[in-house]
Amino acid sequence: MDRRHFCKIATLTMGALGLSGSDALAAAVSSSKISEEETLPVGCKVTVIRRECYSDLQSLYLDDPEEGPCRAFSTGDSFELAAGASCPKEFCPRAWRMVCNALKEGGGCAATLRHGLLLLSCPDGTRPVVFRIDF
Repeated sequence: MDRRHFCKIATLTMGALGLSGSDALAAAVSSSKISEEETLPVGCKVTVIRRECYSDLQSLYLDDPEEGPCRAFSTGDSFELAAGASCPKEFCPRAWRMVCNALKEGGGCAATLRHGLLLLSCPDGTRPVVFRIDF
């Protein structure tokens, strides 16, 4: 399904539910701002240890089947972050939300390898990034 077809279906669905497009857009914008305004509960070092790309899934499900791996990060990127830090400009807001939530929940569903070390994977299903979090 291409993006235009998806948007048409989403607009029709919102109309059927009595939602206006501007209300949905405002909700989407405010939720993205919330993720960028989240702060870290503890200081940590975030290191990108792996970038994956599943081109077979991209060709089946994305509008741009040649999207490739995540462009926000490179393997080896490292971020030293203090407690209370906000999302850095170069950090993906979705990945930031994931890191903040994992540290708030004490690891949650992340792989806790040992005390003070987490492995997290970005929520992007076709081009995930694996992070090592030292806190």
